Amino acid sequence: MKLRELISHLDSIFPFQLALEWDNSGLQVGDPEQEIQRILITLDITEDTIEEAKEKGCQLILSHHPLIFRGIKSIDASDPAGGLIFKCIKYGISVVSMHTNVDAAPNGLARKVAEMLEIEVEEPLTPEGIGVVGRTAPLRFEDLLERVKGRLKTTPRIVEGKHPFIEKVALCPGSGGDLIDEAMRKGVHCYITGDIKYHQAQKAHGNMWIIDAGHFATEYPFCELIKERLRELDCVISDRQRDFLKPISGGAYG
Repeated sequence: MKLRELISHLDSIFPFQLALEWDNSGLQVGDPEQEIQRILITLDITEDTIEEAKEKGCQLILSHHPLIFRGIKSIDASDPAGGLIFKCIKYGISVVSMHTNVDAAPNGLARKVAEMLEIEVEEPLTPEGIGVVGRTAPLRFEDLLERVKGRLKTTPRIVEGKHPFIEKVALCPGSGGDLIDEAMRKGVHCYITGDIKYHQAQKAHGNMWIIDAGHFATEYPFCELIKERLRELDCVISDRQRDFLKPISGGAYG
């Protein structure tokens, strides 16, 4: 399959026009006429994932986070960002990023995570389609927390709310701190997201429970989602991607 044909196929599943204005989803590096036989799926483009793509015979890296966010003036191999672009070109590896178009799609990342957590989706969290609001069978907050920990394989932080039992839940994979007001307006009992800031937590404290499950953990299901939707193609999920925020225990680093 040629790269341009694959991009058209991806567009039919998660339309690129759904991407938010500030985003840069779509083709990042590559020749639309390149033949694509194998695809590496990852959240981020790093030195490790590029080397992995080369070693595994992948002609394309399909990432969630864009390799190029803003305009660049040069591709300098000594610059961190330029070095990644230079290496992709050197190895003949194309890059396509699917970011907020997958976030905003009705069948996108938020719904995938909601299904993993047994949340029945009722509506989007924002008018743009980012995040979801839904319901789960009534359960104690502690039980929902354990579900999040186990199924997203994460060590969350929490903000205390007031509801002894959780039923109405908002969910936004990735960095969802700026949507706390939206979640509170929806009257949810608990909001699950990542990257909550201190004063955002202060705003919700005592009113709405928050589970900050981490950026990486809430977005990692992107990889399985894309593999499921491209099941007819030869796709592999990167085993060298990592969460750059590492929890420590026992007061020791390591």
